[in-house]
Amino acid sequence: MSGGAREAGTVFDDFFAGAGAGQDEFVTLHLGEDSLTLPFMVEPVFLIPTSFLHDLGVGSTLSFDLVFAAAWEAVDPLGRYGPTPAFGAQVLAALGGNPQRADADSRRHLRLALTALGTFRGKGLRRHEGRAYLELGRALERCRRNPDALTAYERGRALLEDEGDRHGLRAAHARLALVMGSIGLYEQSLLHAEAGQRIGRGLPPAETAGRADAAGRAETAGRPALGHAHITATLHFRRVRALMRIGFLDEAESALEDWRQDPDAAPDRYELLATTGELRLLQDRSAEAVEVLTDAVDARFADAATASLPVRTHYLENSVELFGKATGAALHLGRPELAAGLLAAMTGRRPRRPEGPAPAALRPLDQEIHALALRATRAAVAGDAGMLTVHDDRARILLEARDALLHGPQDSGERTPLTVAELTRAIPRAVGPGELALAYARSSQNELVVLAVADGTVVSRTAELPADRLEKLVAPALEECLSRSGPAAVHRLGEALLAPVADLLAGASRVFVTAQGPLADFPFHAAPFRGRPLVHHAEVRSLPSLGLLASAGAGTRPARPRRPGAPRAVFAAVEHPAYELLPPLTMLRTEAEAVRTAFPAAGVLHDERATASAVLDAVVSCDVLHLAGHAAFAAEHPNMARILLADRPLFAFEVAAAPAAPRLVNLSGCRAGAERRHLGGEGEGLAASFLAAGTEIVVAPPWPVRDDAALAFNSVLYGELARPGREVGEAVRSAQLALLADPRFAHPGLWGAFTVLGGL
Repeated sequence: MSGGAREAGTVFDDFFAGAGAGQDEFVTLHLGEDSLTLPFMVEPVFLIPTSFLHDLGVGSTLSFDLVFAAAWEAVDPLGRYGPTPAFGAQVLAALGGNPQRADADSRRHLRLALTALGTFRGKGLRRHEGRAYLELGRALERCRRNPDALTAYERGRALLEDEGDRHGLRAAHARLALVMGSIGLYEQSLLHAEAGQRIGRGLPPAETAGRADAAGRAETAGRPALGHAHITATLHFRRVRALMRIGFLDEAESALEDWRQDPDAAPDRYELLATTGELRLLQDRSAEAVEVLTDAVDARFADAATASLPVRTHYLENSVELFGKATGAALHLGRPELAAGLLAAMTGRRPRRPEGPAPAALRPLDQEIHALALRATRAAVAGDAGMLTVHDDRARILLEARDALLHGPQDSGERTPLTVAELTRAIPRAVGPGELALAYARSSQNELVVLAVADGTVVSRTAELPADRLEKLVAPALEECLSRSGPAAVHRLGEALLAPVADLLAGASRVFVTAQGPLADFPFHAAPFRGRPLVHHAEVRSLPSLGLLASAGAGTRPARPRRPGAPRAVFAAVEHPAYELLPPLTMLRTEAEAVRTAFPAAGVLHDERATASAVLDAVVSCDVLHLAGHAAFAAEHPNMARILLADRPLFAFEVAAAPAAPRLVNLSGCRAGAERRHLGGEGEGLAASFLAAGTEIVVAPPWPVRDDAALAFNSVLYGELARPGREVGEAVRSAQLALLADPRFAHPGLWGAFTVLGGL
């Protein structure tokens, strides 16, 4: 890879020659000729914004993911110069190198792929056009238009065959094999997989560069080119899968061995192990299947400790079937403890930040984060949802770049995520006397399985109603909480969820609950148990993942040093931000008094003193933060979740980038606890950003609450926290019970809105 010098003969050379376009705005990144083995690359170069390199700083290491994140960053500014072939080449690199971002908006993906295709037509760029058809086919697949995708792939295959582009042609056969298999045409899938393999046997061996730094210095890895190896593995995978589906298990076993012995296949062991495990299931070798599938999970997430959120999410979304089969096989073999370990392995939480001083290269990134906050403020005040979505994507990239700089190259420093075996042993150890951990998961047979951890063991229970019926009850239950009606749906769903573990709940004084999908939004502490809400019987905490329990049981959660003396508390609130037409929150001053009573030395940032910079300073320096005011959240742009302060909103992405965070954060704002949740439990939103920054416990409402209910809750909460030795969970439970006992707040939509998120 090289930076700065333009590669002659590429469409980017023509772009730069056009009246000096983009001379100062972009830098050319040269990946080498072997990059053309990647089907989405039509040139060995693409552009990245000069500002992106400036943000990273000289000497920073660019991982594969970060390189293509930079390619994505250049798409919009490059588009201002019109639909040139350079724009088309950039789009293909950005889409193919960022599949998780491309898939997030299928319509935009399709629109960009069509635009890229149009930039090559009529310009003698038939190889470029052929590869653009491959990306168009992928976009059509994401839009569930498989017949159109097949047409696009066939057109691409014909063009690439005419041009003699054997790497592109193999990719076309691989895509055709995939789609044919997905619609049940297994014989045709097999034919395309074998056609691609025949082409591959005629290709010379290729090697590629591994990674390069921001100055363009390359490191040779000495292994098959990434695209070549990936397509080789994909063709093996499609061939084995087609033989399995046809029922030729002996032939599938032989094809699997061919895959193992092929030195040109991708070194990533995940697909090989996952396919082996599935074949073992078909061969009725369940015990072997579980072991192999467990190894596949470990292989998939070996680098998850340093991967960016989109990469972790992409891994999880493409591993759901694997997790389901592995977990189901473990339960079938009577090993619920292993099933719990597998669920814990799905955790997608942001990797813990390394100790020590932050790299100097973070300073320009932090400046860009601040500048983005100012731009996002203008969009938020204007109500421009489209620009907020654009800013959300930019915020995510900045956070990824920041994480990359904090953790350094993936092959250096500590990155030892727990294996499934270690997770399996750790989870039972993490649950202490009187504690019960519940994990709800949907099986492939549409059963709602509850894994319960108590007294050093894990047991599996099944709900009486099917999982889909229970999930359909979530929406009416939440509607009752919002409208303060009912609450018949809350009671019906809660009883069904707790019934399978009623005997275990009877002896529990603290309950941890983790749930995925729609059930993650249900207030379990409000579920009825023995005629009363569960919070009457036990303290209830919501965990995003069993992985938190596993970390505690394995002793990997570092003890944070406590400051000497009483905890430093800060109250920050704005009754009526001048830049928004919203009703004033008249009870905030009384909330402040509750904080001051519990913590007499607490700092108070009220109204004009509660600026974004002052609150960010408090985030870094205090132990307890009470942050109150109007809050906003939209699932379309979760990093733009915000609480309105005196001068501007404080956004979630700013909090996530903070170098430190309070132990306890109490967000007293409507929907301050709302988040967009990913598989594995990681969320994006205001409360989630505090957890990402290192906060242990966040108390926050997932839906709007009344001012008088918030005042009553906080008055009791801080009175309880003022008592020596009082734990946060116990204090929250006392406040919940106090509201429940008050007829004004007895509806679960009021007292039940105050939930404990995060830590142990």
